[in-house]
Amino acid sequence: MRPPPLIGEPSRLLAAVARRAAERRPRADRVSRTLPEHGGSYNRRMSAVLLVDDTDLFRSAGDDIEKRTHCRVIRASNGTEAIAAARREKPDLVFLDAAMTGMTGVDVCRVLKADSHLARTPIVVAAADEDEERAAVRAGADACLVKPFDESAIFDALRRFLQLAPRDAARASVGWPVTFWRDGAQHDGTLRDLSRGGFFIRTTVRQPVGARLEISFDMPVDRSTRTVVAEAIVVRAGQDPDRGLGCRFFRITAGSKVYLEECLRMLESEEAVAGAGAGGSGTKRRETR
Repeated sequence: MRPPPLIGEPSRLLAAVARRAAERRPRADRVSRTLPEHGGSYNRRMSAVLLVDDTDLFRSAGDDIEKRTHCRVIRASNGTEAIAAARREKPDLVFLDAAMTGMTGVDVCRVLKADSHLARTPIVVAAADEDEERAAVRAGADACLVKPFDESAIFDALRRFLQLAPRDAARASVGWPVTFWRDGAQHDGTLRDLSRGGFFIRTTVRQPVGARLEISFDMPVDRSTRTVVAEAIVVRAGQDPDRGLGCRFFRITAGSKVYLEECLRMLESEEAVAGAGAGGSGTKRRETR
């Protein structure tokens, strides 16, 4: 299969991928001349969140932020790295552990708030007691988390400062072949965890966070098979044993959007029935052949 044109011309790109799909299946998706985004947020710059700690305090929270939002997560393990990362990446929100060794989170907060380029960036400091909390406020922190805290507090901060609504619904569990391209190179993988906003590709191919991919995969709709054609952006690179690429839809053809919605409704209905029959446990994996 000849690789599609580069991403610079999305209408021609999606049309080319769709034409190849149509050659394989006469009733495949027809591409609209206009390409409505699959949700308004995908056309905006991806928000960046900087997490700073030296004890993995924010590790699981960072993983969930990548999975449940459109944010790019930046990590730093000490104060010096944090300041350098903040000045280089210009994050939209910063989380700091007050009790880091050496330069503390309070120290980092003070430095960032004194930087004219970062002074308006919201900073949330995780504090162990009232003394640390008062010190963080004096340093300019916009909010504090009192340890121990659960991840709902992290997402409350995302809602407050970035107006983000994390995805709470579970994705449909599937196992479909998927073809994706980047810079003209074709790759194959297995599609997992599909939702209206994104998906996970199980693959050994490495791609950087922020990379844009062209994708094509077949899905069951109304007792037949339909081809979904879209562009996506990589938001997470999974490591072993869950190696692959977490992606968000960036552009999707009009017909593909309809097929995706129909298929997800069908899968959600099937999983609800299966869950009720099994006492609410387990999910059903759907394969295409």
